[in-house]
Amino acid sequence: MKNEKEKKDEKKEAKKEGKKVEKNEKLLSKENLPWIAAFIVIVIIAYVVIQASSTGKGIQINQNLTINIFQIFGLNTRSYVLDGMRVEYESSMTADEGLKLVLSQDPQIVRLETVNASDSRNSMVAIIAAETIRGIAYANRTVAGYAAVYQPDNLGAAPTLINCDANNSNCGTPTIIIKYGSCNCLKILPSQKQLVIEGDKSFATTHASKVGQIIAMVESEIANSTTAG
Repeated sequence: MKNEKEKKDEKKEAKKEGKKVEKNEKLLSKENLPWIAAFIVIVIIAYVVIQASSTGKGIQINQNLTINIFQIFGLNTRSYVLDGMRVEYESSMTADEGLKLVLSQDPQIVRLETVNASDSRNSMVAIIAAETIRGIAYANRTVAGYAAVYQPDNLGAAPTLINCDANNSNCGTPTIIIKYGSCNCLKILPSQKQLVIEGDKSFATTHASKVGQIIAMVESEIANSTTAG
C-alpha cells in the first residue's frame, strides 16, 4: 500500500496537471482567438517587410472573401497553362494586356484573406503575399495592403480588418487579392482592375516564387515604359 507521502505527491501532481489543462483552455478560449489571429497577421506583415525592405518602400497589407468572380459578373473567359500554373483571363483582351492594366495602378493594394486562429490556410496566403509584394517592390513600385480575418465558423460574416482604419489609406479597393482555394491559378480581371491569386498549400510550395517573378517582370516593364515616356 502507498504511504502518506506518496499519496500527497500524487495529489500535487494531479493538481499541477489540472492547472495546465485549465491554462491551455483559457489560451484557446474565444476571447483570445482575435489576439491569436492578430499575432498571425503581424508575423505575415513582418515577414513581408523583411522580404521587401531592400527597396526602401513602405509595406502594408489588405484582404477579401471571393467566390467565382467570372461567374458572378458573367464574363467570357479563357485559360492556359504557364509552366504548370493555370492562368484564367477575360477574353476581352489578352492575358498580358489584362495583367499590365491591373498592375499599372498606383499604388498596388494587396488584400490578404486569412482565417481567425491558428489555421494552416494562413501559411499559404503569407507565402504568396511575401513573393507578390516583394515582386512589386523590386520594380520600385508603391505597394500597400491590409489583412481581412474571417471567422472559420461563419465565413459569410464581415471580416475584421487589420492595418486598415480611418487613419490610413490602406483600405482602398484591392488590386491584388490573395486567398486560399482550390483554383490553384491566377485570375486576371481587367474589368474589375484586379488580380486574384488563389491556391492551396501545394500551389504555394510550387508556384509562389513564379508568381512573384511574373509580377516583378510586368511591373518592371510598366516602370520602364513610364520612365521612357
